[in-house]
Amino acid sequence: MPEPAPGVPGAFPGGGLTAGAGGDGSFGVVDGLAAVGPVSVSLTGSGHAVPEFLAGAAQLTQLLAAEFPHAMLPEQGLGEAVGAAQALVQAAQSLLTMVTHEAVSRGLPAQSGHSVPDWISTWAPMIDRQEALATARVATTMGDELLGTLGAKVTDGTARVARANIVARFAQEMAPVADPESLAAITTTLTDHVESFGTQALSLAVKKAKAVLKPPPDDDEDEARQAGKRLLRRIGTTAGLAEWQLLLDEEAEAVLEAALDPLTVPRPGADQHGLQRTDPRTASQRRGDALVEILTRAAATDGSDAPGCGAGRIQVTASLDALKGVVPGGGTDEHGHRLSAGAIRRLACDADLYPVVLGGPSEPLDVGRVKRLFTPAQRTAVYLRDRHCSFPGCTVPPAWCQIHHVLHWVFGGRTDLLNAAALCQRHHTVVHRYGYTATVTETEVIWHIPRPFTATGFG
Repeated sequence: MPEPAPGVPGAFPGGGLTAGAGGDGSFGVVDGLAAVGPVSVSLTGSGHAVPEFLAGAAQLTQLLAAEFPHAMLPEQGLGEAVGAAQALVQAAQSLLTMVTHEAVSRGLPAQSGHSVPDWISTWAPMIDRQEALATARVATTMGDELLGTLGAKVTDGTARVARANIVARFAQEMAPVADPESLAAITTTLTDHVESFGTQALSLAVKKAKAVLKPPPDDDEDEARQAGKRLLRRIGTTAGLAEWQLLLDEEAEAVLEAALDPLTVPRPGADQHGLQRTDPRTASQRRGDALVEILTRAAATDGSDAPGCGAGRIQVTASLDALKGVVPGGGTDEHGHRLSAGAIRRLACDADLYPVVLGGPSEPLDVGRVKRLFTPAQRTAVYLRDRHCSFPGCTVPPAWCQIHHVLHWVFGGRTDLLNAAALCQRHHTVVHRYGYTATVTETEVIWHIPRPFTATGFG
C-alpha cells in the first residue's frame, strides 16, 4: 500500500499498516500498528505529551479508516467497530469541550481578541461553525450553578455535545425572561434525561418547556423590567430568507397585534391569467407582509400630513438596461441585498430612492435623487379620488397604500394624477409582477385584468 505523505491526515511514523488472518479466522493488526515504537517525530508545535498523544491517535484512526482491509472483518467485528468509532467521536467531543472550558477559564480567547467559537476555529480549522458554537456554549456550563450537572455529563461522556447544547441554549436564553425557580426546575428535568432523548425529541421538549415557563414574580418595577427584556435579533438564514427572533412583553405584544390585525385580513388577488379568487397566503405569511407594510410606512420620508408615502430611503445600484428590462438582472442596495429589476421598479414608484445607475462596464452615469415622487398635494388628491387601494375588491385604507405610476417613470411615465393609482403593498407587488395596466380618469382607476373581477372574486 502507498504510504500517506508526512504531515497530512493518514500519515503515521513507522510505516504502513498490514493485517493477517489468524488460525481461528480472526484478524490481527501487525507491523504498522502493533510494531510502532516510540514516536521520534513531533506531530505538534508544542511537542507536549497530551497533544502529541492526541495527534498520534487521530492519525492512527485516520490510517485505520484509509488503509485497513475492512472487507476482512466479520459481521460482529463491523458492528463493534461502528460502536467503538462512535464512542471515540463522543470521547473526542468531551475532550474538545473540556479543553475549551480550560481555555475560557484562563481568558485565552479574549487575550487573542477572539470570540470563543472563533478561537476554537483558529485551532481546529476543519470544525463546522455550528459545532464550534455548540462547543463554546457547552464549555461555559462547566462549573455553572444551574448547568454544572449538564457540563459534567458531557465531560464523563454520558451526554453528547449536540444534545447538551440544546438544553444549555434554552437555559441561557430563557434566564432573562423566566422565573428562576421555574427555569431551574425545567432545566434540571431536561438535564436528567439529556442522554435518553435524541436531538429532535429534546428540541420538542424545549419548545413545550418555553410555553409553560413562569414569568418572574410581580413587583413595583415589573412593567419596566419586562419592557427591558424585549429582544429582536437575527438568528440565521433559512433557504435564503433572514430568520429573526422577537420577544415581547404583554404591552408590546398588544401594540403589535393591534397594528397587525387590520392588515392580516385575507385580500383577493390575481395571477397572470386573472384566475385567482382568494388570498393564497397563510396567516403567518399575511402577518409577515403586514409587518413589512408597517415598517415601510414608518420609514416614509414624506413630511406632510398626508397618509404615508411608502418606502424609506434606499440606495440601489443597477444597470439602466436591467432596470428597463432590456437585459436580465437587477441591482443591490447599500447593505448588499440583491433586488430584482421588478422589485427596484416597484420600490421606485413610491420610495425616496437614491439610484446609482451604471453604464457600460459599470461606470456610474448618475448618482443622486431622482425628482419623480408625487407631491403631498398630489398624494392627497389620489387618496381622495381612490378612497382605498384601487385594485378591484381591495378595501385597504389609503393610510396603508403607496402611489403607483401606471406607466413607470423609467419608461417615460409622468408624475401626475392621470398616471397615479393608490395600491396596498400586496397589490402593488401583484401589479408589477404581472404587468397589469390601468386607465386612470379624474374619478377612478380602471384596471385591465384578463377576467372581470369583483369584491367576491373573478366571475
